[in-house]
Amino acid sequence: MRNSEFISFGAVHLDVTDLKRSVTFWRNIVGLYEIQTSDQTAVLGIDSATLVVLHHSATSPVRRGYSGLFHLAIHLPSESELARVLARLRASRYRFGASDHIVAKSLYLNDPDGIGLEIAFETPERVRSFRWDKGTDSPVVIDAEGRKRHGIEPLDLGDVLSKLSDNDIMRPLPSGTKVGHLQLQVGELEASYGFYRDIVGLIPSMYAPWGGYGDLGAGGRVAHRIALNTWQGAGVPPRPVGMAGMRSFTILFESPARLENAVARVENAIRRGDDYLAYDPDGNVIVLRAS
Repeated sequence: MRNSEFISFGAVHLDVTDLKRSVTFWRNIVGLYEIQTSDQTAVLGIDSATLVVLHHSATSPVRRGYSGLFHLAIHLPSESELARVLARLRASRYRFGASDHIVAKSLYLNDPDGIGLEIAFETPERVRSFRWDKGTDSPVVIDAEGRKRHGIEPLDLGDVLSKLSDNDIMRPLPSGTKVGHLQLQVGELEASYGFYRDIVGLIPSMYAPWGGYGDLGAGGRVAHRIALNTWQGAGVPPRPVGMAGMRSFTILFESPARLENAVARVENAIRRGDDYLAYDPDGNVIVLRAS
């Protein structure tokens, strides 16, 4: 079945300080396959796609006070697979957090360099509407039964674990796993929101400058594909050379026509074969490609 959204994500490239340590994290803790590894680079993903590429190029871990990646999100195809990851985290005693956003159930952790990762299972059937009212400190969700819910609630870990279908907690992530969204720390919310709306062509979902947050979707049931925040402070600079973080990410457009329309709006896009390179207002490198 064709994806109902007009973009999806390809590989996210990360700069790390210790390649072997990071591969162990993404393979043994997260559950990706180690597809190919060299002295300087490791390619990881599922059986049908590359999701993360690691580059042994950083000299220091993540530090606060810079724009760039807040977290990348790996989306799972079932709650049973979320339960498998949760069981694996518990067994390994790896530190993590958990939230029920109503629209998704999420686990949060950092890689060994402090790069943020969310592992999520989307549950749009539980949501009727959501909003972020001016003057409030977080979004409000109206659930499918009409109840007013907080947009960030504790996740019932026992309930998630009850969905585990077998005891093989070390099984790698299955087909259907994907990079589902990215959240970026930005220096100026209005400029970054305008770029992803007007240049990339994403659909506005939530713009809450009083909360330092914006969200955009791509036409699906969950309008959360690129999220932006200024929680590191307004006007923060891009991460310095040598600091661990995101080197680039890939946006896949559903058709060559959609790709060409976006590229026509990008100032100084660089062609590289069938791909184009673009830079957002914070200097994040985006690979634009037709899927």
